Amino acid sequence: MIDERISNSDSIARFVCGAAQRTLPDEVLDMARLCLVDWVGVCTGAQRESAAMIVRSVTQSWAGNGRSTMLLGGQTSAPLAALCNGTLAHCLDFDDTYVSGNTHTSGPLWATALALGEEMNASETAMLTAFVTGFEAAARVSQGLGEAVTARGFHATGVFGRIAAAAAACALFRLDFASTRSALGVAATQASGLVGSFGTMAKPFHAGKAAMDGILAAQLAASGFAGATDLFEPGGKLNRPLIQDGSAQIVPADFSGWEILNNSFKPYAACHLTHPSIDAARRSGLTPEDLAGIRAVRATVGSLAEQVTGRCSGPPATPLVGKFDLKYCVALALHGYAVSAADFDQVVDDPGVHQTAAKVQVEVGDHYTFSSAALRVEFADGRALEIDVPVAKGHPGNPMSWSDMRNKFTALVEPTVQARAGEVFECLRHFGGARGHGVAMIRYLSGAIQARLS
Repeated sequence: MIDERISNSDSIARFVCGAAQRTLPDEVLDMARLCLVDWVGVCTGAQRESAAMIVRSVTQSWAGNGRSTMLLGGQTSAPLAALCNGTLAHCLDFDDTYVSGNTHTSGPLWATALALGEEMNASETAMLTAFVTGFEAAARVSQGLGEAVTARGFHATGVFGRIAAAAAACALFRLDFASTRSALGVAATQASGLVGSFGTMAKPFHAGKAAMDGILAAQLAASGFAGATDLFEPGGKLNRPLIQDGSAQIVPADFSGWEILNNSFKPYAACHLTHPSIDAARRSGLTPEDLAGIRAVRATVGSLAEQVTGRCSGPPATPLVGKFDLKYCVALALHGYAVSAADFDQVVDDPGVHQTAAKVQVEVGDHYTFSSAALRVEFADGRALEIDVPVAKGHPGNPMSWSDMRNKFTALVEPTVQARAGEVFECLRHFGGARGHGVAMIRYLSGAIQARLS
């Protein structure tokens, strides 16, 4: 229940401080493990992405000392490993999303929990607890603000991912109440990331920097560094600069439920706002003859999807740009592509896809949201096909199962470890349990990726 006797900021800090004494429900632990499996999969699949390789190269030149694993190979200090792995996790734009906060929470958060957990020699159970703590704390700040923050030009992952990372780090350090309040304030004052950077290497860097800054905030607070302790009030000092017109507010922190159970996963390697339209296009079942006879395609989407992904014109200049082009994503799906990470690299010059994309028009529908859309395909012979998607695959109400996740994970990891992909999957699925040994498996995977890149 909401405790009206204490401030919102204090309520969040107290929740973080109570992490070590909290017993997590089985379904919450299962969701945290699902997030981990997804995180490791998308990291592995992104191993050759330039953004991640450049960040790792630069951090290696800093000669950081530590025992935290970088998934592209080697070990370094926890903040630098978190920077590298957090960036890697978001490179494919294939990682999960907490839709109410429009935040790719697992990207920076698992990067933090694993890197700092290794450095501290923490148990896998402690890392799971830290992850859930970070997710829930950040959700209480971001809940309901995601679309408004994004619409005003801020990348929610860069804003709220830092709070998640700091909360997880505080839980691992077991900081006291005063230090935790400061750490969360230090993380929040670093909040940044611009929607204008979408389609460039800077977008995944937002996730990596959020992880690094969250650890730094907790380390500083542990040493006595003081930050603002009243930033998270409804309409308050974080709320006002993010939403200057006051049209959306941080809600009072209610920890009676688990927001992690409302997390969403991506079946497609593109901006999550494109997924309902991709779902609709993939359901069309068009033949080559149908594709040749398309006269026009109308995608009806929510306002944020139109703003962020619906205004592109002409063929995307790069695969990264293509991931944020709803017209292009719809065309890929209509042509039968799975809209996987490989598809963006392999078909960027496919003339048929570009011809179809040029026929797609995007409009806003009042009743459509982050997870819903409709598609109308009109043909030259007068026929029309209409498909409505009330809840896209991967969202609560139409979730990805463990079987779905296995398929996604295998496609991303099997090229690196071949027949051992199933073993890696099962090990991570039981992270923190008797069959886990997940940290050791992540170290093995890091070595396999490094050997493959050499």
